[in-house]
Amino acid sequence: MPLRGIYEVFTPWSPAATCRSPPPQQPDTELKFLPSALDMVRRAAYKRAMMKLKLILALTLTGAILSCAAAPEERRAPWVRTFIPSTVGGERGLAVGVLPPLTPRYADGAPVVVFVPGGADRGAAEGQPGAAGFGFVEVRFAFPGGGRGEWTSGGAYDHRGPACIRALADVIKFASGQSADKEGRRIGDMIPKIKVLTGITGIEGSSHGGNACGLAMATHGAEFRDLAFYASMESPYGEGAVNVELGGRDDRLNPAYNPETGVLDLSKLAWDPNLQPGPAKRWRGAGSGLKGSLFFDMDGDGKFSERADFSVNAFSFDDGPSVKIWYTPRLIRAADARKLFGEPRPEHIPTLAEASEFWHWRDAEASIPNAVRNCPKLAVIVYANERDHVQIAPDHPHILAQVEGFRAAGARFVRLNADRTYVERVAANFPRERVASLKFPDNDAGVAWTRTNIRTGLEPAELPLTLYMKAVVCELADRVHARNWSKNLGPVLYPDAPWMLPNPGRPGGNQRPAGLPPRPQRQP
Repeated sequence: MPLRGIYEVFTPWSPAATCRSPPPQQPDTELKFLPSALDMVRRAAYKRAMMKLKLILALTLTGAILSCAAAPEERRAPWVRTFIPSTVGGERGLAVGVLPPLTPRYADGAPVVVFVPGGADRGAAEGQPGAAGFGFVEVRFAFPGGGRGEWTSGGAYDHRGPACIRALADVIKFASGQSADKEGRRIGDMIPKIKVLTGITGIEGSSHGGNACGLAMATHGAEFRDLAFYASMESPYGEGAVNVELGGRDDRLNPAYNPETGVLDLSKLAWDPNLQPGPAKRWRGAGSGLKGSLFFDMDGDGKFSERADFSVNAFSFDDGPSVKIWYTPRLIRAADARKLFGEPRPEHIPTLAEASEFWHWRDAEASIPNAVRNCPKLAVIVYANERDHVQIAPDHPHILAQVEGFRAAGARFVRLNADRTYVERVAANFPRERVASLKFPDNDAGVAWTRTNIRTGLEPAELPLTLYMKAVVCELADRVHARNWSKNLGPVLYPDAPWMLPNPGRPGGNQRPAGLPPRPQRQP
């Protein structure tokens, strides 16, 4: 298929391209002599004809304007939206959107991919088309309490806690054809013109969305044991990764962390009762007026200095009777051991038990073995760029936690980054001069990665993460369809499949950092 369709079909139509103002009307000719009776009759007829012509032009112009105004709505991506039942979605249920592809990826139908948003994004039942341009059925959804306008899910948002995990599990069941929507329709019934290959259903975890994926598989995966694949977009697995404790792109590397050994020096941890929680440059939402924060006292003077010390980032959520700053268990444990919080304990500081329960639902590293046991057919590719979209630690510990965690747990297929041939095929959507000088890695599946060698397997930062993630998703689905589990590939498995990238994005990652709250919800 020529490189056109997804831009034409999914991009709102511009009225400027077709709607033009009519030429200015010429005034009636002014007569310079006394008209005869016949002239007066002719002139009256002429005026009536001109009035009819003006009326026709006015109606035509009005119709054109109305068409221009309606066109963007008509040319938007044709998401088919519905509600599915869920114990966490209330009577309303969960809002889900299904986007059919322009052309199915395979001759026998289209695979399915569920997109799981990152950060604290509450999700939506629609979005910018992505995998549909590659022949996939795309599924998007809103977590409990999330969504937009009439397509808002029931229930209450619990900041990616157990309700969100249950919701994702219910969406996966629907996407894989195991459950129906509230009207009794399966996913194939919603797009009857497309053969939906529910046996090739996978999940794409964008940033923190990958933790929700891991926990959904570990907690509820027995309900969808045939889940085919999991694609991770630099998901922050491992203690402190979601909170960006080791430093991020909007700050700097935590000077208490040694990337050569992977050790965080907790002896530097200190408490300032007057310091506002969270790094000074990071957005502050709930709890912005709180005082009292942990920090790493690098100069040892017992007082926070922005130049010398490092303020600890943490989620701040109202998860009960009051707002709490959700430090990780390792920080709470170390602070308690040294009695840093003093007496009485500040109300915004959770206990170790509370912090452990909170992070049990938001960091999936420890859940990887259960995920693999529940989903024995799971194939995994973890995307990682030399310039991570949030994290700054040069040893990429959150990537190691994932790729090595799934490998050690015995997942059927684990790989760091997509096969080079798939990246190059997707990169054909870009001008040749933009990619000609780039060297993409071609890592074998099943390779062990360490702090020493991981930098050799990372993707170059010059291209947007959208490109790399589509290569990942395509390779995973193609391998499942072809039953090809070789360590490396030659040419792409399905060269005649659709390969259209609808939204290239920005180089070096364009996701919202994991520790930030969602952007304000747009009103319909």
